[in-house]
Amino acid sequence: MIFLILALAFSPLKFAAAQSGPPAVSTDAVLPTYIALEPDIRRFGKFASGGPDSNWYVGFNNAWIVKLPTAPAGQFVRAFIGAELGRAKTQPDPEAPWRRDAVDGQIYMAISPAPAFSPEQSYFLAQTEDLPREPDPQTNVAGVGAARWFWAEVPLSQVNASGPNYLIIWSPSPSLSAAANSPILAASDQASSFCDPAGCAWNNNSIQGAPPRQPEGSLQTPLSNLMPALAVKLVPAEGKRAVVVSNLRVAPQESGVIVEFSVSGADVSRAWIEESPDGLDWQRVGTFLETPPYIVTLGARAAPKSGQFLRAAAEDISGDRGHSAAYAAP
Repeated sequence: MIFLILALAFSPLKFAAAQSGPPAVSTDAVLPTYIALEPDIRRFGKFASGGPDSNWYVGFNNAWIVKLPTAPAGQFVRAFIGAELGRAKTQPDPEAPWRRDAVDGQIYMAISPAPAFSPEQSYFLAQTEDLPREPDPQTNVAGVGAARWFWAEVPLSQVNASGPNYLIIWSPSPSLSAAANSPILAASDQASSFCDPAGCAWNNNSIQGAPPRQPEGSLQTPLSNLMPALAVKLVPAEGKRAVVVSNLRVAPQESGVIVEFSVSGADVSRAWIEESPDGLDWQRVGTFLETPPYIVTLGARAAPKSGQFLRAAAEDISGDRGHSAAYAAP
């Protein structure tokens, strides 16, 4: 049995059926299809949410690789690669030592039909400041929480429909070099029956800020009883649904602004605030919100200046987004 979460799919772009891959996907559902080494991607419960981390960090010198099966037969319009991450480390803010900030760094992933990964196959996944943070028993840490899935959209052409799909996760940031300063990747202790004798999961702790460019030596240390939380997500055309962001309310304060808004839609996964100097180019400010109430406090440094614009945004599990009307700072 191949460990897949198959949410039925249909769209203008069709993958061919693989001879030994997962069963064909029928055409009457709207949820994404997940391809992973666990049948339920919410069951990668080890390491990233608490307890011993067993050195499962994502770092400049530490990468994790999985071999996933051929994409299932079906028609899809979008593709994502993702990982479940948590326990980002923090350090005192030099300007305000009582406040702790995430150790700054970036996380990248790549997808390839072979265990070698080029820059063209590599994609930014997350900034450490957006990851759930590890608690500190000696001080308060904002943003502590369970591990979450993060996704990066990739071209559908990057997903192999006639052979295996290799995924890798690593960091190009030298600041992330050990479990003491790096986020932790989730894992499952359910060995995947998909794995062939050559294996389907590996650790490589010989990288230096970039994934292996050649297959030789890429698959360094086989993992036999722990499966990394790396996955492919395929979205059918019927998965497109409206995400509506409304009721934006901005309340200026002496030290910033408080922003509230509402979100409606099916399977909303996260929301956030964006700012723009001209109402055309928008950049996210603040952190992601996964659940209501949708309320964010922006300090003086992040609050919009006079003449700038602010709006709220939200996204569902298929990657479709909605935005509120813009607010112009007086």
